[in-house]
Amino acid sequence: MPSPQRSVIMTLSFEVNSKLKTRNLKLMPVILDWRSASPDELARQATQAIANGSLVVLPTEVGYVLAAEPATLSDPARPSGLPDSLNTFRVDGYFDPNEFFARTNTSAAERVFGNRIWPGPFGWVDDDLPFPAWVPSHFAVASVLSQYRAPLALFEMRSSQAIELADLGERIEVAIADSATQWGSLTLIRPNESRWSIVREGSLSEADIRQKLARKIVFICTGNTCRSPMAEGLFKLRLAERLGCAAEQLPRLGFVISSAGLSAGSDDPATKDSVDVLREFGLDLTSHRSRPASFDLISTADDLIVMTRGHLQSLLGNYPAFNGAIRLLCGTEGDLNDPIGRGPDVYRACATVVRNHVDRLICEMGLS
Repeated sequence: MPSPQRSVIMTLSFEVNSKLKTRNLKLMPVILDWRSASPDELARQATQAIANGSLVVLPTEVGYVLAAEPATLSDPARPSGLPDSLNTFRVDGYFDPNEFFARTNTSAAERVFGNRIWPGPFGWVDDDLPFPAWVPSHFAVASVLSQYRAPLALFEMRSSQAIELADLGERIEVAIADSATQWGSLTLIRPNESRWSIVREGSLSEADIRQKLARKIVFICTGNTCRSPMAEGLFKLRLAERLGCAAEQLPRLGFVISSAGLSAGSDDPATKDSVDVLREFGLDLTSHRSRPASFDLISTADDLIVMTRGHLQSLLGNYPAFNGAIRLLCGTEGDLNDPIGRGPDVYRACATVVRNHVDRLICEMGLS
């Protein structure tokens, strides 16, 4: 949620061609532009400065942070030399969730949780940890963590008044600027086996967290106007019936179900025959709009369900690594042919086949 305090760097108009000036001959840090320089070189300069005991300003998905080698901090909770009006909050930044798990005593369920929420704007709170843990998603800070090969102390910065970069202290040697950086704050979460609670609300809400934790089931066809929308709708309907809820409540119960097309355009409606036939099953497809099967959608899916062997081969050829399982909708029965342009009776028969296999899939996937 928005805070009355202002983000320090946002008030600085933090740009490479900045109007920032030194005051009283204070030394200014080297300001590097993330969007116009070599990412590897920027990360190299930043990691070298941190290794030398300096502070570095880095962009993240929740605003700018100060980065430091933990061993150089006389006060672990706050770098020295900062203005009194600047509030800081420390988290320990890791490059990869597995790096964090290797250093802590986490259960299998908690590791699954961590891999779901990270990388992203979430801090992990644990009574056995002096500071929350974080795996950032912004490429700049992730590149520095990757090259440094050890956790870093990262400090969120908030101030009730504008502060010049020079006022942050002479220990700041390098500042990496990214004009696209948005102000926000980490959402702090306390995991406990299969449960979690929000300790501090931040950029993402409880609904956002549930979305990230949900099992993502994606139905894939060619144009995303016939088969996959019908499969998506019927799967939601039958799963909701088995769980005793409305289809709209499935995300809150941990299921995000969608569809896409390997050759789909964007925002095309479902075909008229699809809409008419699904209405006979008690479903309304009028609001459906097509979308392409993007890399992000495919790579984050837990279950990919395709209509034909051709779709399966195309996915395997274009996306050699998957996080989730890939299945044929009709299983051993083979392909589900495209009904487009073949009339209502063919659509009706197609929808019946889909419904029957949806029931089978729900059982096979252990969802019933």
